[in-house]
This record gives sequence, structure tokens and C-alpha cells, in this order.
Amino acid sequence: MIIPMWTSERTLVRLRDVLQLLPPNNWRWKVEDFDGVFGRLPAGITWAQFQEMAAAGPVAFDWDGIQQFADGVDQMIEGRIVATDENDATLVELDAFDSTEYELVTDPAWSGATAFASAVRSELVARQAL
Repeated sequence: MIIPMWTSERTLVRLRDVLQLLPPNNWRWKVEDFDGVFGRLPAGITWAQFQEMAAAGPVAFDWDGIQQFADGVDQMIEGRIVATDENDATLVELDAFDSTEYELVTDPAWSGATAFASAVRSELVARQAL
């Protein structure tokens, strides 16, 4: 599912906006690749510290942590964030491409996939009406 990063009014759709489309969950969120503009990072870490963490491997968060991370992101330019369940099965993949769009892929086996897709489509239609 493609979500444009910019509305018809040229308003940025932030990472936080995309994550808010998902229900609260107990998944493990992993930032596998990230290029973006930060206002602030969680727990007071610096951009250099975050880059060091990411260079060592995916940076993992729980639901609250990924929300805090997203709150600090002013704009996601490129990157990949993946959510997995307790068995490390991928449920959601979120990719950002060149500050133009997000691509969200959900595992059809996830029980909430259909409702989520419907909610996203409704939100996109509402944004296009602005």
C-alpha cells in the first residue's frame, strides 16, 4: 500500500502519522535503515549515537519506543522499519522512498491486516478531499 508523503495541500505526512494508523501492539519494531531529519531523538541520544547504533544492526523498539522515535522525526527521507511478532515473523514493513512516499506491506496472516488496510484507504481518501 502506497501512502504519499505529501498531501494535496503540500503538508508533510510524518512517520508519526503513518504509525498512528496502526493499533497499539506488543510487536518488536526494528529500524533497519534510516535517513531523515530529527527534531529530537528519544532518551536524549544524539544523531551520531543513533547512527552508531544503527551501524551495529537494527535498532529495536517496543510500541511506545517507536512512537517516541517517530515523535522526534521531522521528516523521514529514506529507510525501512519492520515490525515482528514474538516468533520474529514480519507483520509490517514500512519503507520510505526519497521523501515522496511510504510503502506499507502487511502480512495477510496478521489478523488485523484487512481492518488496517481499510482504515488506511479511508484516511487517504479523506486527505485527498482536503
